[in-house]
Amino acid sequence: MAGKVGRSLRTFSHMKGLPVYEQKTGKIVGKISDICFTSHGKVQGFAVESKGWFVRHRYLPFSAVQAVGTDGVIIKDAACLQPFSSFQTGYSLYSERGIAGKPVITADGKKLGLLEDVYFHGQLGIIGGYEITDGFFADLTEGKKRIAAAPFTAGEEAIIVNTTM
Repeated sequence: MAGKVGRSLRTFSHMKGLPVYEQKTGKIVGKISDICFTSHGKVQGFAVESKGWFVRHRYLPFSAVQAVGTDGVIIKDAACLQPFSSFQTGYSLYSERGIAGKPVITADGKKLGLLEDVYFHGQLGIIGGYEITDGFFADLTEGKKRIAAAPFTAGEEAIIVNTTM
């Protein structure tokens, strides 16, 4: 496989739950549970859930990922996994600084819907767009919206996307 990902752009929901394999041993060291990124669309890494005596969330820097395939993520060594507290800045979809489910508003004040997922380019490590929902019934009749990635500001109440519609 060339690069870090088999397909160029995918939603994170298709990656969530993938096993993380350590290349040198072939062991599964955890499963992908979240994506971590900046407000300017750079993927910083992933949250990895591993089981032991307790469920532990650890941080996998994007630089340590060797490959992202349809059936798993390959890392060279489990030693690259860090405590999740080492993820200091940026956002995630579901974890402590998670922004999934927040209203998305354009810079000119138009509400687009709620953030549901992100599209990302695994080989380049960038967010390529956002998946927006208007709710279950609207998604069934109209489909979900996809908007191109743009820098954003995320607050407690909403995400302001630096674009106009």
